[in-house]
Amino acid sequence: MVDEIDELVKYSRLLGSDKNLVLHGGGNTSVKVTEKDHAGRTVQVLRVKGSGSDLATIERSGFTGLRMSDLMEAKSMASMTDIEMMSYLKKSCLDPSEPSPSVESFLHAFINRKYVLHSHSDAILSITNTEFTNEEIEDILPNVIAVPYIPPGFKLAKKILDKVENMQENVKGLALSKHGLFTFSDSAEEAYNNHLFIVEQANKYVMQKAGQRKLEKVYEADESFEEYLPYIRGLISKNSRKILEIDTSAEARQIASSREAENFQNAGPATPDMLIRTKYDYVYLPDSHNIEQKILSFADEYKKDYEKFVKDFPMHDPYPAIIIARGYGIITAGKNSREAGIIMDQVKHSIYVNWAASRISKQHFISKAEAYEMEYWPLEEAKLKKDKPRPLEGSVAVVTGAASGIGLETFRVLSRNGAAVAAMDLDPDLEKICRDISKETKSASFSIIIDLGNEAAIHNAFKEIVRKFGGVDIVFNNAGVLKSEIIENISVETLDLHYRINGRAPFLVSREAFKIMKAQQTGGNLIFNISKNLTHPGPGMASYGASKAFAAQMCHYFAKEGGKYRIRANIINPDKIFKGSKIWENGVLEARAKAKGQTVEEYKTQNLLRKEVLPEHVANMVLAMVNDDIFGATTDCMVPVDGGVI
Repeated sequence: MVDEIDELVKYSRLLGSDKNLVLHGGGNTSVKVTEKDHAGRTVQVLRVKGSGSDLATIERSGFTGLRMSDLMEAKSMASMTDIEMMSYLKKSCLDPSEPSPSVESFLHAFINRKYVLHSHSDAILSITNTEFTNEEIEDILPNVIAVPYIPPGFKLAKKILDKVENMQENVKGLALSKHGLFTFSDSAEEAYNNHLFIVEQANKYVMQKAGQRKLEKVYEADESFEEYLPYIRGLISKNSRKILEIDTSAEARQIASSREAENFQNAGPATPDMLIRTKYDYVYLPDSHNIEQKILSFADEYKKDYEKFVKDFPMHDPYPAIIIARGYGIITAGKNSREAGIIMDQVKHSIYVNWAASRISKQHFISKAEAYEMEYWPLEEAKLKKDKPRPLEGSVAVVTGAASGIGLETFRVLSRNGAAVAAMDLDPDLEKICRDISKETKSASFSIIIDLGNEAAIHNAFKEIVRKFGGVDIVFNNAGVLKSEIIENISVETLDLHYRINGRAPFLVSREAFKIMKAQQTGGNLIFNISKNLTHPGPGMASYGASKAFAAQMCHYFAKEGGKYRIRANIINPDKIFKGSKIWENGVLEARAKAKGQTVEEYKTQNLLRKEVLPEHVANMVLAMVNDDIFGATTDCMVPVDGGVI
């Protein structure tokens, strides 16, 4: 016997894996089944996609169970607010610990078929985001009921209750204006096939009327935007730091070079639910002049619209989430890299939907009043109240020597606290390390395998970081080499090695970051790992210590010249950090202990606290130093992390 929920999982994944139907967890599906409740009674249950699930990868546990008797009882209710609706749905859950059910749960329940599938098909939207009447849409899509735009939730389910209760057997789907497609059947396979069939009919119509999906290039390439990326990031980060997604692929260039990109800046996105991320409008930059005026004008207009249309909720960040730079590409901004990536996908789909809609009829989206109602949807506002962003959300950090020891732990701590991290190291395993930490911390990272002795490589690395994330906010100069020798044995080669990696490299890294931070005009942090040797030099460390002293002196100058730009520069002086560190390998630890006349264990704990100092201690100090509430009034300072020098 076929398991009904397994069938739902199978066809939900098929639906969710098609990016022309479902984007980033959108869409929803359901099945009506018989189950036992907590008292062992047999009850009818709606299993519907729960909050946080992605149709492309959904498991059985991704579907929340609701008592059908409760849902059907709501047919007699005249109205519910969105908050009342979610409270009602929560109380109708078979198991209250399951995820919040879809806001479309009532519509799924009211459709008198076992399986219901819902997507935001590009082809369907290309037809409904027009001035076509319901009758015209039904002529294009036989066996489909066209429904005018109604915001999602209980109001939508009630409005079309008569349609779904009295629909004929030959009806295969509902086309909801500006919203998407619902199909249904008592067979999951048939519901899915109905979906594909209707979408294919829509595709054929769009192809016939609009032609192949391709935007005509009318503007030439313009690379001048490249140098303004940190400036753009700074402008849109005035309220909160943003991570940028910058797409200059052939597809993005084609969009950015088209007339449509210019024409659609005030056309709205493909679906109302995108408004929560994308806003109604985007910024179109015809050239790299007047960037500030364009972005600030957008924010001013947003504030005016907010005051006109919104009463009950605090204003969202007014700066644009999408910028299309003519001839260059598409720039999106989010609180983290994942969010910026989702917005990038949404704007591309919106451009194509609007292009097709404008070619087959007149493109037409919901009104500004309806758009702001959706953007400030009470259910999303309730989520925002509960949302506690991580301390470094929206920040970009650079960590050198990130593959081991202090650098690795600092990479992990910054990432865990929400920063997107550009990790630099010579270690060929760095890419895998980045993947592992990103998976663990759910923050983006970027591996740069680099010789920090190469000035050109450092310059190019920062260009790549800007292309990847839009800019830089934090630098931890941690990479170093250590070759312990008494003075009479120090060669010029050893001096040059220490200076190149321990002295010159931190300067070059900080110089490149400093230029970007100045362009952003949002401040920044430069932190130098110098070591206890600076203030308490020991024998056999002259070459190493001198190179570190150079880096420390450069830190002072970065502090002096960076202050007026709110760029802080500080020093951490750790001592004897052995755990995971490659600097103490190959007998260096044993040699230093011997030079002090100590055992290795004695050497490790030779401090006032008699405890080993760990990479975690240093990493957490870095985290504190970039916290404006703790070190925000501190620059040109040295902080020891050494257990107390004896």
